[in-house]
Amino acid sequence: MASFSLRSQRTGQYKSFTLLEVLKLLGDRVNDEILLEDGEDVYNLSSFQEIGSGGNGGTAASEYWSVETPASTSGLDTFYLQYQPSAINGHVLLVILNGMVQTVYQDFSQNGKEIKFPFRLTGQDSLKFIYPIERPVNFS
Repeated sequence: MASFSLRSQRTGQYKSFTLLEVLKLLGDRVNDEILLEDGEDVYNLSSFQEIGSGGNGGTAASEYWSVETPASTSGLDTFYLQYQPSAINGHVLLVILNGMVQTVYQDFSQNGKEIKFPFRLTGQDSLKFIYPIERPVNFS
């Protein structure tokens, strides 16, 4: 995933961002969408997919993305990610519950691979996790 840095107007310090982080900041978190100018089209944040890799300083070549949709949510308040979110771009994690982007420490808590909600989900709830992982090691 391509990353870039922007300079803070207040401190003058640079901070690195990924494309997914910028989309989350610019998008409508309640409706899970990005609106394009002139009403061209509307796109869902939950449909995020990385396209290709490499050609941008090597960052994308060292990352893959995991998109996970739990098979069952009924009666559960705790979920475990399949992989540890990559530290390459600051542990970016997009959690989407019923089409709404959730905010860490406000809507859920995260401890490593563990995601915990302050309530139990029902069988009607739709949940999706999107996050970068480091390239898996192949021991073949």
